[in-house]
Amino acid sequence: MLRKGWWDEEQEKGWRKSSRKMVLESFSAAERLPKPAPQLLFSDVYRELPLHLRRQRGALQRHLRRYGQHYPMELFET
Repeated sequence: MLRKGWWDEEQEKGWRKSSRKMVLESFSAAERLPKPAPQLLFSDVYRELPLHLRRQRGALQRHLRRYGQHYPMELFET
């Protein structure tokens, strides 16, 4: 592309700068959205949750009930 004159260093720099800006803006917008509820880790995969995952889900629920104040739960959907 360089040899054919279709692209040059200035275009490359401009493209990199605009792409970086677009990615950072997208990250910033995504970080402002509420995070998915932790319980969603256990849904939408299995029709019936396997026993080991039911146990993990229960352990997570107990952990959050006991130690939830140590996590930024206000950043998550309920």
